[in-house]
Amino acid sequence: MPRFRRSRLVLIATVVATTAVTAGCSKRTDASDGGGSGTASGRKVSVVVVSGPLSDPFFGAMKSGSDAAGRELNVSTSYLSPTSTDASGPTLAKLMQAAIAKKPDAIVVGNFFPEAQNPEIKAAIKAGIPVVVINSGQTDWKQLGALSFVGLDPSIAGAKSGAEMLARGVKKGLCVNSVPGNPALEQLCQGFIDAIKKGGGTASSLRLPYQDSTNPTKVTQTVAGALQADKSIDGVFTTGAAIAEDALAAAGNLNRRISIGSGDISTKALQDVKSGKIAYAIDQQPYLQTYYGVLIAKQYALYGLAPADAVLTGPQVIDKSNAASVLKINQQYQGIRGAS
Repeated sequence: MPRFRRSRLVLIATVVATTAVTAGCSKRTDASDGGGSGTASGRKVSVVVVSGPLSDPFFGAMKSGSDAAGRELNVSTSYLSPTSTDASGPTLAKLMQAAIAKKPDAIVVGNFFPEAQNPEIKAAIKAGIPVVVINSGQTDWKQLGALSFVGLDPSIAGAKSGAEMLARGVKKGLCVNSVPGNPALEQLCQGFIDAIKKGGGTASSLRLPYQDSTNPTKVTQTVAGALQADKSIDGVFTTGAAIAEDALAAAGNLNRRISIGSGDISTKALQDVKSGKIAYAIDQQPYLQTYYGVLIAKQYALYGLAPADAVLTGPQVIDKSNAASVLKINQQYQGIRGAS
């Protein structure tokens, strides 16, 4: 989701340059841990990443970023996530408690449900464990006392998506939210709605129960129901790539020509963008979110260094003009550019 400003680009360039200086050789230990043999001084930095369930391919890219950072930066990393699609606030709060109990040098966490997770983030910081917030939590990471935020500004990303729809002549948009209650996704949809309205159209949101978001049949039926209830909807933006495919199926079942945008990328979504079935996809580069999160954690643990402001990894718009090049990378290096 497009949101780079010049100052943000300088920050990211600084992070990348630091990566080149600090990267070293290491060995992967197992499927859930990435780690190395320690730093030149013998100091071994440990980082725990707390994020979403690996049953959702989006978070597979996050784990890939965490593992790669462990290997390339000589950091012992472990990835804690819900064992099922129960990525609820209480579950993530318990995972934060488990992360604190490991007494790592730092914790990298997606703050998806602040009401439940904020107390545990504060507890970690109070215990002397630095925290880097990633993906979700852009609005309050500073107030919590976190080191940094790596991700995107969802309001800007939503506004960019709305602009893409308006450019395609959309008059009435629908934002399909697969995780209601997640502030970042609520802001994403609101940014989309506000942009459509500002452009002279109308828009609304459709909130899917999270437990249904991995069930294509249920999602397709729900989106189809919304399209049948309002035949003036001519643009659908979804917060995930799989949901975009379901929206595409729903429109096809109803023989409706609708512009569809995805808030994430996958190999299938990229193929559909390339062919024109999906109008565009917003890429926030989740792989980089955990990679940079671990990098920042290491730099702070060793040297007390941290970015002065948020590091934004998106939004980037992928459409028919550049889908082929991104698809090539996604096929050659699975899990790097998003869900496979």
